[in-house]
Amino acid sequence: MSSNPRESTDEESAPLLASRDSQHGDSFFSALTHPSRSLTNLEKVLAGAGIICLLLMSTFIGLFVGAQNKLGQERGRHETGGATETLTKTATTTSLATTTVSVPITAPTGTPNVEVCLSQDCVLLSASILESLNTTADPCEDFYEFANGGWESQNEIPADRGLYGSFNQVADRNKKIILRVLESISPDKPHLAPSAEEVNLYKLKTVFTSCMNVDALNHNDIQPIRNDVDYIIDNFGPFDLIGASGADTSQAEDWNGSWDDSYILPDHLVTAAAKVKDFQEAKKTGSMMWSLPSASEAKSVELVDGVEERPVRTEWRMKMTKVLSYLHARGISALINFVIEGDAGGDDSQLQGLSLYQDFGGLPSKEYYEEAPILDLYQSVVKNILIDITEAFVLDNASANLNPAIDLELPVVTEGWPWPWPGDEDGGNGDRKKPGKTPQREEPLESRMDKLADKIVRFERELMRAGADPEYLFNPHYSYNPYPADEVEKALPFFSLPNYISTFLPRHFPENITVTHPPYLKSLTEIISSTPDHVLSGYFVTRIAMTYSVALGPLVGLRQQTRRLEEVLRGLKKGTEEIRQDVCLSYVDTIIGYVAGREFVREAFSPEAKADGEGIIRGEPKPENGREAAKIPAAIVRAFDDKLPHISWMDEKSAIAAQKKAQAIIPKVGYPLAPDTTSPEALAAWYRELVIDDNFFGNLYRSTAWDTSKVWRTLGTRRDRKTWDMYPQTVNAYYSPPDGEIVFPAGILQPPFYSQSWPAHLKFGAFGAVAAHELTHAFDNAGSQYNEKGQLRDWWTNSTVQAFEERAQCVAKQYSAYYVYDASGKKVYVNGNLTNGENIADSGLAQSYAAWRSTIGPSAKAAERLPGLDYSEEQLFFIGFARVWASLSRPATAVSRVRTDPHSPTYWRAIGTLRNLAAFHEAFGCKIGSGMNPPKSHQCELW
Repeated sequence: MSSNPRESTDEESAPLLASRDSQHGDSFFSALTHPSRSLTNLEKVLAGAGIICLLLMSTFIGLFVGAQNKLGQERGRHETGGATETLTKTATTTSLATTTVSVPITAPTGTPNVEVCLSQDCVLLSASILESLNTTADPCEDFYEFANGGWESQNEIPADRGLYGSFNQVADRNKKIILRVLESISPDKPHLAPSAEEVNLYKLKTVFTSCMNVDALNHNDIQPIRNDVDYIIDNFGPFDLIGASGADTSQAEDWNGSWDDSYILPDHLVTAAAKVKDFQEAKKTGSMMWSLPSASEAKSVELVDGVEERPVRTEWRMKMTKVLSYLHARGISALINFVIEGDAGGDDSQLQGLSLYQDFGGLPSKEYYEEAPILDLYQSVVKNILIDITEAFVLDNASANLNPAIDLELPVVTEGWPWPWPGDEDGGNGDRKKPGKTPQREEPLESRMDKLADKIVRFERELMRAGADPEYLFNPHYSYNPYPADEVEKALPFFSLPNYISTFLPRHFPENITVTHPPYLKSLTEIISSTPDHVLSGYFVTRIAMTYSVALGPLVGLRQQTRRLEEVLRGLKKGTEEIRQDVCLSYVDTIIGYVAGREFVREAFSPEAKADGEGIIRGEPKPENGREAAKIPAAIVRAFDDKLPHISWMDEKSAIAAQKKAQAIIPKVGYPLAPDTTSPEALAAWYRELVIDDNFFGNLYRSTAWDTSKVWRTLGTRRDRKTWDMYPQTVNAYYSPPDGEIVFPAGILQPPFYSQSWPAHLKFGAFGAVAAHELTHAFDNAGSQYNEKGQLRDWWTNSTVQAFEERAQCVAKQYSAYYVYDASGKKVYVNGNLTNGENIADSGLAQSYAAWRSTIGPSAKAAERLPGLDYSEEQLFFIGFARVWASLSRPATAVSRVRTDPHSPTYWRAIGTLRNLAAFHEAFGCKIGSGMNPPKSHQCELW
């Protein structure tokens, strides 16, 4: 079944992000260490003196930046009250409450008699941290303000965004890396015998430039979708039949006229849309505790039970089969959705099986289909799409030849390629049918299309009403319903399941198919049987237009209609213009993401960084004095493994099962090996079947069909463990319970999350916190549903479940007292139950801290101190953690996210986590009763 650049001032990223053609940063030192001739004694003395002066100057620069930061702080303080009072904070560009901190600020406690690191990396890192700090804030009262107050004073929210934070900064810098690579690639086509690298780079460049060529896209208008529209009409006939003899011309009025431009999307719809995404994502990442079916709900559902046997003409049945095969092969969702995914409920979670899902429609969730203004707007958009298509394709052949349909020939047939696609049997040269090529009617086109759009929207609404709610659809306890394939075929009498599957995979037919919501099949059959062909034709044509309008020019009328709908659904200001560069970078990822990932890795992530990141998570065997290998104690997984037997709420049986799971976890860092991101030859082979040219629509169209084919070819096979679900340049991370994998792309392993040159305490404080968060999901109530093999099996005892829930409610109550401000200054509280799973996962920071501390032996030498930062390693660990959550948010965005996002506001992710951590209180000497160290009765501990 899965985000505008601004100038970066974070120079600490320079060593990782430097162009491979530019090594100016090392030229001075290289000249000294590798001279072309022997140096005289005088030259050696002068060189030594120069180095000393340079190092001293670097130190003073770092100190100067720190002093400037202190002098420039003119920020409001957050209100502080008694020991049990909740701190207030809203990440907006203005301060809502000011007061003076009345308690003495905890002094830095740097390690005495430790050498200062004066390398380039250390000086830049120190300057970056100093710029982030607000040292006038008391870290024991508001640690977020202490760690990020300086960052907030130097950043602002871009005009086209609702929030801006560390994740956005990293994503913007990553975009600039890809852009720099794209600009350096020659646009010329490689010679007759190009290398794999040349082929890859040409495809990368061509995808981007074809997308940026909006003049060509606008010129082509909607002609690129003509072949697809023709195919639908060839099978289901013209959709423009309303008004013809015997046709139903009625139109309901229950939402007509309810839309106006002042409409604001209500909160309950925003919440519903977010819920669909959250539950869909949770099925993959396992970050949610799924409810269990009751005894009555757990009964097996007979797929054909109660289904009235209706005769279906063979010709019509094959017609529907061809159309669904054609659309689904091109990534166009309609009526039903087949998904290839792991068999989590079976004996082997890595075996790829076939699942059948309901249709998801053109609106974000089923609740939108009950909102009159939205339906009125949606009908208007559908109407205008149908008008545009009818007017554009009712052309004489001479006019059509002036702007011909673009050749969308698919790649050359190879073994295993599902060919021919439905509709391509004649080479795409069939007779063209015109949508409006029917007898002239007196009723105006707009009126006819409005009535048809009404029926299409009502048809979609019936489909949505027949579907399951997301909390059931993506809940594996409800949705794992395997049936023999022949039973599924009987439950779908309107099309031929064997013919459909053979279109994609001729040599393999699955024995079982998982039906995620069995009642949908009966309802779907009844809805289709009562729907005229011309309405189905209009529905299919609309699905084509809604799917591929994004690949049309921004000035094309059809694209403007779908953009109009997007603006409302996404809460954007009317007329908000898309930044084309960002749009095209997104499609570079979609179409040829692994090649872009290779270039990103070459620029910003080394093999040494990959090994280092893997070591932080799990560690690698290392010899000890020639004896047996032992695990590096720094590994965060090892810290969990050591802690599990001592978790008070987990009994011995559950703890033993948890340790098995910890030992089975597979860490993946940096980039995938299938395809091998480091190998141009492997990438060229991966994309060999994909034809790329200067036609952007064709590139997206072909890549979708190609990707669909690759996925179908995995049916019935075991998943390749070397594959990932993310590209290397992605700023994200995930833990997959069915796969037992924890994945960290190179895109997130950038400052302020990670740099290989950093000292260990900063690596574990920032990147370690992210890794520990994902790992915690493996051992919480969500992870309890999947065993060490990734099977959907509960491994917690009842006593462990009860003890966990008691502590989880403590966290939920704690976070429910936190809040943000709306635009009027009113408090809007966090839903502690909604964010509970993610808040608990954040508490995994304790295990990252334990992992780092395990690297420090009794006789271990302290790390060199960073210039201008007189803080202990423990204090810097927590500063590194808090810097990850630096963020600014507009009030409307903050309120929307509080109501819909399963993650707490970033301010509270820093504050709430540290309030419950004794190691933090000790590091900064925070007394009980201070803002960051509330009474023990107000603290919660799970890990």
